[in-house]
Amino acid sequence: MRGFIRFIISLAVIAGVVYGGYLFVLHTINTHTYVAIDADASEDDYIILEIEPGMRATDVIDILYEEELIRNSMIAGLLVRFRGWGSVQAGEYQVYAGLSLEGMFAMFRGGDIVYGERIYIIIPEGELITRIAEIFADALEMDADDLLELWSDEDFLTELIEEYWFLTDEILDSDIIYPLEGYFYPIRHEIPEAFEDDAREVTRAMLDMTEHRLTDVRGQIEDHEMTFHEILTFAAIIEGETQDSDEKAMVAGVFQNRLEYPMLLQTDVSAQYLVPERQVQVTYDMLEYDSPYNTYIHEGLPPGPMNSPSTYAIEAAMNPAEHEYLFFISDMFNCVDGGKHYFTNYDDHLEFRNLYLNPSHENDDVSVCE
Repeated sequence: MRGFIRFIISLAVIAGVVYGGYLFVLHTINTHTYVAIDADASEDDYIILEIEPGMRATDVIDILYEEELIRNSMIAGLLVRFRGWGSVQAGEYQVYAGLSLEGMFAMFRGGDIVYGERIYIIIPEGELITRIAEIFADALEMDADDLLELWSDEDFLTELIEEYWFLTDEILDSDIIYPLEGYFYPIRHEIPEAFEDDAREVTRAMLDMTEHRLTDVRGQIEDHEMTFHEILTFAAIIEGETQDSDEKAMVAGVFQNRLEYPMLLQTDVSAQYLVPERQVQVTYDMLEYDSPYNTYIHEGLPPGPMNSPSTYAIEAAMNPAEHEYLFFISDMFNCVDGGKHYFTNYDDHLEFRNLYLNPSHENDDVSVCE
C-alpha cells in the first residue's frame, strides 16, 4: 500500500513539474511575443530601422537585439518562424521599446514605412498571370517575359515555399504551366520604389499582400480537407464562371456535386485557359486540346489555378452551397433575365438552352434576343 502511495506521489510530482514547465514555456512565449521590452517607453523615443531589399527576418532580429529592443534573438527568431512572420518589406520604420515583437513584425510585414514612395499597381479579379506580368512590367519598366521566367525558376520558387505558409511543393508539379498562377491576390498592390529594380522583392511584396488578404481565412484553410493549392484551383474555376459574389457559392456547389458524383467538371474556364486570347464562347476545337487543364477530357481538378481568384471565390470553394444541381447555364445576353439557371439533369439544361437562349449562344450576338 505504501509503495502504491509513493507511486501516486511520484506521478503527482512529475505532473507538477511538467505542468510547471508548460506554464514557464507559455509564459516565455507570451512574454517574448506580446510584451514590450519597456511598456512605458515613449513613442517619441524611437530609432529608424532600415530594412534593405533582400534582408530577411533573421537580419532584422539581429538589429533589434543589438538596439536592445528585444530580449533574446534566438527565441525571437523561433517565434517569428513559428508564427509565419518571416516576410518583411524593405523601407525605414520607426521602432521603439514600447512595441511588442508581434507589433514590430506586423509593421514590417504590413509595410508601414515611414520614408520612401510607393508605386500602386492594380491586379483585376480573375486576371491571368501573363497579363499580370505585363501590368507590372509596364509600371516598373521591367520585361514581362523576364518576370514570367523568374516566376517559373525552381530555385526561386523553393525559396518562396520556405517563406510563405500558403506555398507548397504542389506548385512545382511539372504539369503546371505557371507555378505562381493564382497566387497574386487581385487588389491594389503597393510596391516600394526601392524594389522597382528588384523583381525578386517585387514578387515578395505581391505575395505579402496575398498573405495579408488570407489572414482572416487561414484557420479555415488549414482545417480544410483540401490543400490550399486545391482550394485555389477550385476558386479559380468559380472566379472564371461568375464575377457575381452572390452566385459563387451556388456555382461552387455545382462543381462540388460533379466532383462527388463523379463526373467531368467540364468548366469552360479550363478550356479557355489553353488558348492565347480569351473568348466569350468555348469552341469544339478547344474542347479537344489534350492538356491536364482540360476538364472536358480529364477528371478532377486541373493541376493548378487558371486565374487570380478573390477571397469571395476562395470562401465559396471552401463552403459550396448544398443543392442537387449538376448543370447551369448563363443568360449572358439577357434573353430571359440575365442570370444563371440551374438544373439537376442534362435534358432540362439542354431544353432550356434550346428554348430560350439559342440562337444567342450560337451567334454571340445580343441583338438576337431583342
